[in-house]
Amino acid sequence: SFRQATPHRRVALAAAMTNQMEREAYTKGFQNKWMVCEDGGIFEGPSGKHSTKIGEVKIGDVIEADAETFDPDNKVIWRLKSPSAGGWIYAPVRGPKTCVPLTENTYKLVQEGVTFYSVNGKKGTIVRKEKELESDQVEIIPKDSVCHVVEEATLEGGKQRFRIVSPVAGWVTKTQVTRTVIEGK
Repeated sequence: SFRQATPHRRVALAAAMTNQMEREAYTKGFQNKWMVCEDGGIFEGPSGKHSTKIGEVKIGDVIEADAETFDPDNKVIWRLKSPSAGGWIYAPVRGPKTCVPLTENTYKLVQEGVTFYSVNGKKGTIVRKEKELESDQVEIIPKDSVCHVVEEATLEGGKQRFRIVSPVAGWVTKTQVTRTVIEGK
């Protein structure tokens, strides 16, 4: 006669680092700043997707990591110093990039409040002198140009506009640009 197996119940445990994970995290510690290349989650523990999601990162966000280890699926995961100090995010590995390192110059721009967008309009986008759509045209910048955005405004009709300082100074329409990443060289 066969005995029917009783299904095992998984008990939810709080995410905790094993001694080996702590040793690895502290011996591989670093102070790098990275720009996020794809939207993703911030997790409460080094178990990554096996622990509770406590936040999100979006394309173009800047993170600072201070330790790395492996999740239960053997994927590299970093402990964040900022944002969400103590949270964990999957590290860049071979294949699709999750993050790219920042140069000193790019990090300085980010600290000054610059966000990066690329032009997505097929024929580029019009840069105007003022945020109003009737203001003088400064230039048409080509598709895929990277814009340094420093301010956002909403017009009376609801249209959102960005003030840019590079590649030229002026205002562009938000729907004509997409958040992007600047890779360190």
